[in-house]
Amino acid sequence: MSPSQPETSAATPESIGPDGDLARRIGLVALAAGLVSAVVMERQFGPTGAYSSVIGTAVGLLNLWVLARVVTRLIDPKVSAGKGAAMALLLAKTAALFLGVGLLISRSWVHGGSFMAGITAVVVAIAGGGLWDAVSPKAETGSDSSDSDEG
Repeated sequence: MSPSQPETSAATPESIGPDGDLARRIGLVALAAGLVSAVVMERQFGPTGAYSSVIGTAVGLLNLWVLARVVTRLIDPKVSAGKGAAMALLLAKTAALFLGVGLLISRSWVHGGSFMAGITAVVVAIAGGGLWDAVSPKAETGSDSSDSDEG
């Protein structure tokens, strides 16, 4: 009897963590969606629309990156210390996000609709990066006899 080979398409915690394959896929899709958003917003609102969309995409990606790191620390059973500090950081991040976005839009430093289009590009990227595996071809596992009933 030979041991069965491990499934190569199975997700490991390292591949889905804040620095894993999923994060890279989301980043790539966000860059593409952010570029499309910036081009469309430039055509609609001029240069202000374009840079507002780029800033929105950057804010959305930064928010997602910090959120992934903090939440991973909060729910990781291997990390026992620092959960209170991580929760405080999560609250501070949320307050800074609201304050920063509020200032950007209320002071008219960015065009609000274009800024939100950039953030929406990140939301699209989260969905697109998560679905990437569903449409990409799977690698062959090489275990053609593991499911047979032969003894």
